[in-house]
Amino acid sequence: MTKQVGQAMPKIVFPCDSYTIKVVGRKTHDYSDWVLACVKQHAPDLPTDKVQIIDSRNGKFQSVRLVICAQSERQLLAIHRDLMASGRVQMVI
Repeated sequence: MTKQVGQAMPKIVFPCDSYTIKVVGRKTHDYSDWVLACVKQHAPDLPTDKVQIIDSRNGKFQSVRLVICAQSERQLLAIHRDLMASGRVQMVI
């Protein structure tokens, strides 16, 4: 689906029990564990069976894809803020 000019993005209905987050940063020995710990501060019920860790083709970056039960926009903003404030994360999608 492509967004047309003037078309509003769909709203998230909270709670959203399958909200996907992708966190990309430079790969280090503890990057994925750190990302999970950071997200768990805001989403303690993070199901670890829905976590995917994928290395980039050249091995310099790593993405951590996870699914949370998003409770509010405030929660999502706090997760994004804390991840980005660390300096370890390149982007959160």
